[in-house]
Amino acid sequence: MSKLLIVEDEAIIGLQLEGTLESMGYEVVGRAMSGKEAVEMAKKYKPELILMDIVLPGGMNGIQAAKKIQAKSDVPIIFITAHDDEKWLEQTNSLQIMGYILKPFHDYQVKATVEIALQRIDLERKLKVSEESLRTERNRLEEMVQERTEELKTRTMNLEDTNAALKTILKKREDDKNELEEKVLLNVKRMVQPYLEKLKATKLDSSQQTFAEIVEMSLEEIISPFGHTLSTKYVNLTPKEVQIANLIKQGRSTKEIAEIFELSKRTIDAHRNHIRRKLGLKKRGGNLRTHLLTLR
Repeated sequence: MSKLLIVEDEAIIGLQLEGTLESMGYEVVGRAMSGKEAVEMAKKYKPELILMDIVLPGGMNGIQAAKKIQAKSDVPIIFITAHDDEKWLEQTNSLQIMGYILKPFHDYQVKATVEIALQRIDLERKLKVSEESLRTERNRLEEMVQERTEELKTRTMNLEDTNAALKTILKKREDDKNELEEKVLLNVKRMVQPYLEKLKATKLDSSQQTFAEIVEMSLEEIISPFGHTLSTKYVNLTPKEVQIANLIKQGRSTKEIAEIFELSKRTIDAHRNHIRRKLGLKKRGGNLRTHLLTLR
């Protein structure tokens, strides 16, 4: 139930207004008869709407009283005025006015003016709440965007640091790999190959000669670019197939390879077919040794 305050110095008109408003379901919290009394009642009862006569006794008219009241609260006002009070209207421009009721008035005029005023008050309050809610949400979103921006900046910096560290690790790994390859190559040439050459220079029977050649071939496979390319590019070859592929590359025949590994020619042929299939030569054709010689 809305609370209303009536400010009217004519008792009969004040009572008429009070009866009309109460019949409409509103609560009349008081009836003031002067500007000073209106200011005091507005402060005491805090009405939602004031119906104020412009011409009041006591040295403070309705416009002056309204200015004092609205200086301390945002309570809206409906002015009650007669036709010859138009000279006062220009003084109300700075006030929050919800309408005018002209004397003499009818109940339906009072009802329409008050209902429109209260609906407007309600809409303005809801709009104010919505604006405040929107402002709060906008501030929250701005804070979230700011936090997210700072988070992304931090992540970007961390990612840059991680990338720099990763580059350092990869470079160290490549340097270590190159150093290891150089050491293996140097050790084989200095510590293994000289003894192998001496062994080959001695009198060896056929079987011993074959084993010496296998050792030499294996060492060559370890340190040769062919062995590295074949083992990395075609990792699906078995160790035996890598050995046989190396012998084929050297120009050894199926019979010679069979004798070296003490296997049948049929088994070596099967290995050759497997190597061709794994190297993609089964469908497109081509000489196996010629293809192996390209793997440098």
